[in-house]
This record gives sequence, C-alpha cells and structure tokens, in this order.
Amino acid sequence: MSTDWTHQLVIQFDDESGTALDDVIEFEDELMELLDGVAEVEGHDTGTGTASIIILTDRPKKLWERLEPIVEEADSKGLQPVAAAFCEIEDDEYEVLWPSDFEGEFSMM
Repeated sequence: MSTDWTHQLVIQFDDESGTALDDVIEFEDELMELLDGVAEVEGHDTGTGTASIIILTDRPKKLWERLEPIVEEADSKGLQPVAAAFCEIEDDEYEVLWPSDFEGEFSMM
C-alpha cells in the first residue's frame, strides 16, 4: 500500500443532531474493507453539524466514481450524505465532487 498519497477525499454526512458518529464509524469500517490496497481510509472527524470520513488516494475523481453509488445508499444505514470533496494533501482548498448542485464553501471546520 502506498504511503505517498497525493490527495484526500472527504465524504461528509449530516450530524446536526450530534448522533451520527457511531453510524459513520460503522460505514468507515465497510469502506476500509472495500478500499483495501486501492486507497487508505485515514479516519473520521466531526465538526459543526457534520461528520466526515477522510480517505487518502492518488486518484480522487476515479475513487469517487467507485464510491458514489455506495455513499448515495448510506441513508439506508441511518446516514444522510451532504457532500464529497477532495484536495491535495498539502492544501486545504477543496473541490466539490458531489452533489453537482452544491452551494457554498466546503469546509472541514
């Protein structure tokens, strides 16, 4: 497995209620199994009204193509996906991949 990943892909879920963390961790575990050797699930984070899964990869757009249908079905696991975005590892300027009509600024804060 590569240790020199170039990008991080962040998938955010609604957590206004502050109760999504357990479901996010369970979903994160599923992604770890699915992505073994292709990308590295770095972990999760919670912030103002969102819970995020952070994935390290060299090909964020290609990876998102693979993950999009899985993430869109996360609501069946009690999660409401909000956005998916990526940036270079050394940067914090995110490019939103999903949804296509995303408005506002993507933030990890």
